[in-house]
Amino acid sequence: MKVQPPEAVTPFVAYHPSGDERFAVLDRTIEQYGAHPDALIQVLHMAQQLFGYLSSDVLRYVAASLKIPIALVYGVVSFYHLFALVPRGKHQIMVCRGTTCHVRGAAQILERLEQQLGVKESETTKDNVFSLHSARCIGACALAPAIAVDDDVYGKLTPDKIPKFCQKDLKKYV
Repeated sequence: MKVQPPEAVTPFVAYHPSGDERFAVLDRTIEQYGAHPDALIQVLHMAQQLFGYLSSDVLRYVAASLKIPIALVYGVVSFYHLFALVPRGKHQIMVCRGTTCHVRGAAQILERLEQQLGVKESETTKDNVFSLHSARCIGACALAPAIAVDDDVYGKLTPDKIPKFCQKDLKKYV
């Protein structure tokens, strides 16, 4: 009995030679949207959920599966901050850089967090627990300057409060 390659069974899906089962789940998502290029963002969301980030291999796979140029895929991924091209930590720390937070010292908060965590903005701690980012606004202007750790918001911060915040509040995420 001759076994047919996956593309013979599912014509919309590009075969991935690694055999990684996550690609099979991604294939089902691509097929759900009819492998239509307009489904790019939905497919990228699923890919990131499955793989944790969007590696170049995954991006090439998505581009081939949707029959779109890789440059278009990279353009979308680099435009939206929610997509990650490198692995992120288990928890995301987001420093608000909105106008209110900015004028109340967000840059100094970010700088102090970088010192305490030993990473720069857009980097992940060595233990892969935290990734440090900034956002245009997290919607907590009344608490400015504010940061979010995953879905938890912390406000009315000062640079002097950051060491205690890291020692006390961040411990619950470890």
